[in-house]
Amino acid sequence: MKNKNIYGDFEFIFKEPQNFEGCTLLNGWHGIGECGFISMSHLVDKLGAERIGYIITSNIPQFITIKNNKITFPFEIYRSGDVVIILPIFEPIKSEHLIFTKTVVQWTIDQKFKQAILVGGLDRRLQDETEIKAIYTKSFRDNRQDIDIQILDEGLYVTGPLAYMLMFFELNDFEAIALLPYAERSRPDPVAASMAIQAINKILDTNVNVQELLDEAEKIEKEIESLLKANKSRKDLDKESDEGMFV
Repeated sequence: MKNKNIYGDFEFIFKEPQNFEGCTLLNGWHGIGECGFISMSHLVDKLGAERIGYIITSNIPQFITIKNNKITFPFEIYRSGDVVIILPIFEPIKSEHLIFTKTVVQWTIDQKFKQAILVGGLDRRLQDETEIKAIYTKSFRDNRQDIDIQILDEGLYVTGPLAYMLMFFELNDFEAIALLPYAERSRPDPVAASMAIQAINKILDTNVNVQELLDEAEKIEKEIESLLKANKSRKDLDKESDEGMFV
């Protein structure tokens, strides 16, 4: 593949030349309830998104798996029209969180994306009368006043890669929102992920069906738990574990 965007030790590699101007970036991590990963995986499937590329780093996790008879990479990029999804099958190693997220943000800006939508999760034990909260960059709030998801309460904190991405988007006056549904901390939570997808539908004026997430919640939980075991094995090898720390 010759279509590369190179940022130091990071390579964004694509099968074909891409024009991302005006696109929306979607991204979710392995945080509370696995909401980010579950929602991104569901969107890839239901939008019929095509795998267009990969992110390769000098410390890329040494794990692959098979899906639909194809090798999956730790960090994959999918596209459906003007929606681009970065799907992290595995997390970057802890020492790479800062440079990984900073590089993704810089690439997003350089490629002239319009906005970014991030998905995390909040511990359901802290839930009030709402099902989902959000964090907005100032630029997103100024330009999308039609989105009225309640903002995250003061005194609650976001950590991990999602926090870094919000920091760097804010520093660059870029339109970004983080969607934070309340989720079960102890297990994958497809129901909570469905709340994030419904919010994405509103932001993008799409109609991605979430019924399958609700109908197959038990099956999805088992699949994600299997992936988490593999991810934990990698962390044990690295002697670095932040399990359950990310929203």
